[in-house]
Amino acid sequence: MRRADTRRIIGEAELISGLFSNQWQLVQHGEVLANAIRRPRNAYTRVTLKDGTRWTLQPDGWGVVRAVEDDVPFARATRASFWGNRWEISGVDYTYRLVHDGRIPRRWVLEVGTEPAAWLRGSAVNYNRVRFNAPISIPISAGLLAWHVVARPWEAVAFAPELLTADGRRATAAEPLS
Repeated sequence: MRRADTRRIIGEAELISGLFSNQWQLVQHGEVLANAIRRPRNAYTRVTLKDGTRWTLQPDGWGVVRAVEDDVPFARATRASFWGNRWEISGVDYTYRLVHDGRIPRRWVLEVGTEPAAWLRGSAVNYNRVRFNAPISIPISAGLLAWHVVARPWEAVAFAPELLTADGRRATAAEPLS
C-alpha cells in the first residue's frame, strides 16, 4: 500500500504552460515542484516530481481521473455533477470537493466539507496559467488532479478509446498506454 503523500503545496503556486504547449511546470517560490507533459490524443498526463517520482493522470471510466504511481492508483477525481462544476478529489489521506465558483469565470475552490482549503484561478482567457492559493497545505496530487479536470474537462469526463487494447478490452494499469 502506498504511504501518505508528503509532497505539498502551501501558499502561492502556479502551473505554467506556453500557448499551445503540452508541457507544464508546477512552480512555487521559484522552485519547480513538478513537470507535466500532457498527451491530449490519449487524454493522460505524465508527471515527474522534483525527486524523480513519476505519476500518470489518466481517465478511468466516465467522469473519473486517477493518479497512478508504479502501476498502482493512489488518488482520483470523480465527477459529482452533470455539468462538471463539482468533483470529489480523494487520495490515501485526503478528500476534497472541487467546486466551480459560478460568480467568477475560471475560478475553482478546493473544499474540506464547506470550508475552503485552496483556490485555483485560470488566466482571463485560458488555463495556460493556473494559480493556486492554498492557505493550508494540500497534496500536490490533489492540486494536479484538480488542474487536470479544470484545464481539460472534456478529457476527464469520458474513458478514452485509446485506452482499449487491440482486442477491445479495457487496458489495465499494467499495460502501456503508448
